[in-house]
Amino acid sequence: MPKITFRGRLLISHILPILLLIPLMGIALMYLLETRLILPSLASAMIGQGLLVERLTRNRPEIWSSSAKAQSFLDELDFQRPSRIGLLTPDHILLATSRPDDRTLIGHAITNLPTPDDPSEDQWWDITSGTTVGEQVMDTVIAVKKTDGEIVGLIRIYRRTRDIQQNFMGMRWLVVGVSLGGMLITSMIAVFLSASVSRPLKIFTQTIASSPLEGKAQLLPENGDKEFVELSNAYNRLQERRQELEATRQEMLAGVIHEMGRPLGSLRTALHALQVGAVNNSALRHDLLKGMSERIDRMGRLLEDLAMTYRGLEPQELHFKSVQVNELLESLTPIWIETANQKEQDWGVSLPDDLPIIQTDPDRLAQALDNLVSNAIKFTPTGGKIDLIIYMEDNKILFQISDNGIGIPAEDQHHLFVPFYRSVQPSWKAPGLGLGLSIAKSITESLGGHIDLVSDPGTGSTFTLWIPIT
Repeated sequence: MPKITFRGRLLISHILPILLLIPLMGIALMYLLETRLILPSLASAMIGQGLLVERLTRNRPEIWSSSAKAQSFLDELDFQRPSRIGLLTPDHILLATSRPDDRTLIGHAITNLPTPDDPSEDQWWDITSGTTVGEQVMDTVIAVKKTDGEIVGLIRIYRRTRDIQQNFMGMRWLVVGVSLGGMLITSMIAVFLSASVSRPLKIFTQTIASSPLEGKAQLLPENGDKEFVELSNAYNRLQERRQELEATRQEMLAGVIHEMGRPLGSLRTALHALQVGAVNNSALRHDLLKGMSERIDRMGRLLEDLAMTYRGLEPQELHFKSVQVNELLESLTPIWIETANQKEQDWGVSLPDDLPIIQTDPDRLAQALDNLVSNAIKFTPTGGKIDLIIYMEDNKILFQISDNGIGIPAEDQHHLFVPFYRSVQPSWKAPGLGLGLSIAKSITESLGGHIDLVSDPGTGSTFTLWIPIT
C-alpha cells in the first residue's frame, strides 16, 4: 500500500472533517427547518382554516346530527386545496369529507386521529398514518363546543405529507447546493493552505539535499510564518556550527601536524647524526638518544591525549586507591610554583592540614589538575597571580584554581570544553591543540565529579573541580 504524502495527509486532515460535517449540518438544518419551523407554521395555517369553518358551523348545529347535512355543508364550501376537511362526531365517527377517496369511511370511526396533550385544548395537530399503506398525513383537529363547553363535533383539516414534501424540495436543493458550494470552497482553501505549507518544506528539503559537506552552505531566509522562521533559524545555526567545526578540524589538523612535525624533525636530525658518525662518540650518542627518547615520549603523550579526546576513560583504565590529598598536592605544587616563577607570577595556596583520604585515581586526578593549572599559568600575563584553594563541601572536595588573567568571553564559555576549541584567536597566540580542558573534563567525570567555570573578560577565571570524597 503506497504511503500518503505529508501534503496528502494535510489535505485529508482539512477536507475530511468538512466533508463529514457539512452534510451532517445540512441534514440537521433541513430536519430543524421542517420539524421546528415549516411544519408548525403549516399546522398553524391549517388550524386557522379550521377555525374559520368552526365559525361557519355555529349557525348550523344540525350538521352534527346528520351526515347528509354535514356533507351538503362541505360541498358548499369553497375550501383551499390541497388541504382536506372532515367533519366528525365527538367519538370520531366520520360525518362528511371533502376528499372523495375517504367517503367510503363515512359512518366509521377514524382511529388514527391525533390526541391533545391537554383535554382542555380546542385545537391540536400531529403527523399520523393515512388510510393507505405507507401514507402519512398531517392532521389538525379543532373541537366545536357549545356555549357550556360541551363538544358537539370535530373539524379535521388534513393534508398528505407527500404533498408537503414537494414544497420542501426547493429548500432541500438549496441546502444541498449551499453545502456542496461550502465543501468546494473549503476544499480549495485546504489545497491552497497545504500548498503554502508543503512549498517551504520542499525548499527546505532541496536546500538540505544540496548542502555541501564542506565549505560555505546556502542559508535559508528567516522570514514568513513563525514555525518556518524557527526551522530556518535552526538549520542556519546548524550550518554555522558545521562551518565552525570544519574550521576547528582544519586548525586541529594543522596543530597536530605542527606538534608531531617538531619532534619528528628532531628525531630525523638525531638519527642522521648517528648515521654519519655520532654513534662513535659516547657522550654525544648518550645525549642524542636521551633527546630522541624525550621526543618519542612527547609524541606518545600527544597520541594519548588525542585518543582520550573522543571517549571517556574505561573502568579498566582507572586505578582507584586511597589517596591522602595533602600528600598528593605536596608532590604537585613545587612544579607548578616553579613554572609560575618562570613567568614572574605570584602563587598562592590555601591547603587545610586535615584534608581527608579519598578513593580516586591519583595519576588521573593529577593530570586533570595539571591541565587546569597549566591553562591558568599560560593565559595569565607576567606579574599576574595564580591561587589554588582546596576545601570541602557537601561530602565533596573542591579544587579551585583562580587567576587574574585575560578571562573568557561569555559566548566562548559554552564551547570551552569542546576538543580543539580555543577562545584565543589567532591560534598561534595560544600554543597547543586545545585539548587540555576537554581532557580534564573527561577525567573528572570518569572520577565521578564535575568542573565549574566562572569568568569575566579582563578580570580572570576560576575553575572549580569537584571530586567525591567516598
